[in-house]
Amino acid sequence: MCLAALSLGACRRPAVEPRGELRGAWLREPELRQGFELREGGGLALLGCPERSGLAWNLTHGELVLSTNDARRVESQVARLRVAVLEPGRLELEGKDEPFAGMYRPARVSHVRGVVTYRERLALGPDTRVIVELTRPGAGAVALQAFLARAQVPLDFDLSVPAEVTAELELSARIADRERTLFATAEPVRVTPGAEPLELVLRPAP
Repeated sequence: MCLAALSLGACRRPAVEPRGELRGAWLREPELRQGFELREGGGLALLGCPERSGLAWNLTHGELVLSTNDARRVESQVARLRVAVLEPGRLELEGKDEPFAGMYRPARVSHVRGVVTYRERLALGPDTRVIVELTRPGAGAVALQAFLARAQVPLDFDLSVPAEVTAELELSARIADRERTLFATAEPVRVTPGAEPLELVLRPAP
C-alpha cells in the first residue's frame, strides 16, 4: 500500500504500451506505396519493399523495433524507431538514418498464404532457409518472405500486399542451404491476393 505522502508519484501505474493501436497495416505518406503490416503475435510483413522480408516487431518504452532480412542474408537486421505520434489515422516514426522513419496512415491488405512442401524423404538441416517470392508478370517483384526452416515440411508462408492489388500475381519458392538450392517450384504459380491458401509442391533442384 502506498503512503499518502507518496501518492502523487510512487502510486502511479506504469503506462501501457499501445500495441493494439499499432497493430495493422500502415503505408508511408505521401506516396502510399511502402509500409508494413504489424501482425497479431509479433509477426511483420513489408509492403512495397520486395527486396526485403519482414520477420518480427515489438514495442518497448515507446520504441518500435522492426526485424527484417533479405533472400541472401536470412539473419535479422534491426531498425529502432521512436513512436513520435500515434493517433487514429496517423503514425509518425522517428529514427536517424532509419529507412522506415516517416509519417504513415492506415491501410488495408490482402494475403497470399499457403505452405511449401516436397515429396522426397529428406530432413532439413538447421541452416536451411525458405524463400518465397511474389511477382507481377512484366512488372517485377512485389513481396518477399525469407526465413529459416526451424521445422520440417510443410512450412507456412504468408505474404501481404496492399488491398488495391487485385490482379493475378506469380508465386515461386525455393528451399536452400548455405551452398545451393535444394528444392524449388518448377515454374511460377498464378495466384490472386485474398484467395484460399495453397500448397506449393517443390521439386529437387537440378
